[in-house]
Amino acid sequence: MQLDMHFYGVYAMARAAGLKPETARTIAYASQFVDDAIDDDHVLIANSHAIVPTITSHKPVDYQNAVPGDQWKIWVPFHFLPGNDPNAGTFLERMVCVPDSRPANQMLLDAIDEKNKPYWPHLIGIVAHVYADTFSHFGFVGFADAWNRVNEQHIQFVNVNKKSGPFQYLWGKFEEFKTRFLSPLAELIPVGHGAAGTFPDRPYLAWNFKYETHSAKPTYINRNNTDYFLKACKRLHGYFHKFAVAESGDAKIKPNRTWNSIQDAVRALLERQLPKDERIAHWKRAIAEGVFCQATEADKTVRYDETRWQPKNVANDRGPDQDVMDTDVCKFIRAAWRHRNYVLHELLPKFDLIMP
Repeated sequence: MQLDMHFYGVYAMARAAGLKPETARTIAYASQFVDDAIDDDHVLIANSHAIVPTITSHKPVDYQNAVPGDQWKIWVPFHFLPGNDPNAGTFLERMVCVPDSRPANQMLLDAIDEKNKPYWPHLIGIVAHVYADTFSHFGFVGFADAWNRVNEQHIQFVNVNKKSGPFQYLWGKFEEFKTRFLSPLAELIPVGHGAAGTFPDRPYLAWNFKYETHSAKPTYINRNNTDYFLKACKRLHGYFHKFAVAESGDAKIKPNRTWNSIQDAVRALLERQLPKDERIAHWKRAIAEGVFCQATEADKTVRYDETRWQPKNVANDRGPDQDVMDTDVCKFIRAAWRHRNYVLHELLPKFDLIMP
């Protein structure tokens, strides 16, 4: 998924579920920043101590994608959570990402249990990102394996006409992606859905493809992204309401908008065959117009700045008398560190995927 879903869609679901604007914004920021926390340079604070970031992503062109340890520490826990499909026969098949999997649901419950930790909303946002990605990244694994190879000649769009503007845009973006990122090195190291470009991340796309090398899926794989993204939104709405109950301690708290009252509007937003910036504009308009809650000034002006939580900008995120540990920058780092260690040392061992 992309910025339109990981930030604006998450913010909308959080507000509809009953969360206050500031909490919803923190959760949405953490959700999107999982894709943007790529800086591993330490930051010195007043020559007294350092901030050491927890990286949660690499850009596709980054050579570190080739490092197996980084694949396990970044792509597996943050973007391609193993699904442990009960019908899978091999270890590799059990490592394939699956939508709404048992490990993913266990991860969500665990994050709720971190109540009252200083980084709690940040952790909720991180797991929301990981969980949402299971509805777009499924069918691929988070480390280098031939399983991820897709036959480019067998990629087909179902709901986009070849002569239309959206088709030219999509295929142009795919060619640009291949030119920029699918270098000979990347082709030798097929991590995640890189071979399919950004097609799994576009909410409006119905498409199909064939894997290139493995025989487990010899026929076309049919994907209707809108249906899967809509399910992700429904589940996130329910999850954020569960968080709202846990945060308030009030089991009777009601959402600002029920799922049934917003699902048609959400589907309409997902189905728009538009570039990312234009999709974002429609999400922002729906939020400001009160589709998901009675809109406040904070709702009407909500926006994402990818630089705000960068460790080097911690001074800008800090009040004059605020402890650096209380900044969103540091809370995200701690939450990301906690999530990674939980997935690798507790969650996946529980499903017998990693040795404890």
